[in-house]
Amino acid sequence: MNRFLEQVGSLEPGVGLAVLGDPIEHSLSPVMQNAALAARGLAHRYGRLRVSEAELAEAFRHLRERFLGWNLTLPLKLAALNLVEEVDEDARWLNAINTVVCRQGRLAGFNTDAIGLHRALDEVFGTNWKLTSVAIIGAGGGAGSSAARYLARIGVPALALVNRTPEKLAPLRAALAGLTDLRLYGWDGLPRAVAESRLLINASSLGLDGTPLGWDPGWLQGDHRVFDMVYRRDLTPVVAWARRRGIVAVDGLAMLLYQGAAAFRHWFGEPVPEAEMRRALYTAAGRA
Repeated sequence: MNRFLEQVGSLEPGVGLAVLGDPIEHSLSPVMQNAALAARGLAHRYGRLRVSEAELAEAFRHLRERFLGWNLTLPLKLAALNLVEEVDEDARWLNAINTVVCRQGRLAGFNTDAIGLHRALDEVFGTNWKLTSVAIIGAGGGAGSSAARYLARIGVPALALVNRTPEKLAPLRAALAGLTDLRLYGWDGLPRAVAESRLLINASSLGLDGTPLGWDPGWLQGDHRVFDMVYRRDLTPVVAWARRRGIVAVDGLAMLLYQGAAAFRHWFGEPVPEAEMRRALYTAAGRA
């Protein structure tokens, strides 16, 4: 915890918001949130803090004394559920929070990832994606599990969930029963899950460590669409794999924008300066 307190002490004056995670150095959230704060003329700053899951409870105790709120990234979204006094109904169903608001010393938790995903998919693929079959790779993890819960709840007709450890999908089998045509697969079922879907969502970190995916682009057909929840400056391995087949594929930068805009709304209300947030974020990502 000394490391955490040193980080807080080194923040520039005016920082009362931050993103917490481990690792966190790559996060572009500060770029877009500081652009939003400046556009609204608010005298606050948004930083980043490296916090492990073991440090999380103590971090919450310190932050509630001086911060307006914060965001959470991996691997903290599930553990944080038990560290706030209030949990939004949607966040409870999604079983994760990524946004915390401090209200008179009480902490309220929200999940803006789901609306971020929804708006990003609408922007990239149009609104009819909800009428098609979806496969999620890495559905046993925090981001993938929340995405599965959300998509089942809004009524996608079929949902194929793939996880390297299929046992981690058991809670979703129980939670999503009756909401959609649900199919669960271990890693050897990935080709079949892809074949059964028309929208493929990657919620895993596959390939980001430099390890080749080893997937056959031939799994994809011309009407497939691919969305990678991961973002980075160059193409993610999953996006590159899909584009080699000529498939429309995008990463999670738009999702980051829209979940960040929703978080800002929880902290400060309307208006949310999305245009300024987008400009700052996409410039920082080299896509202006």
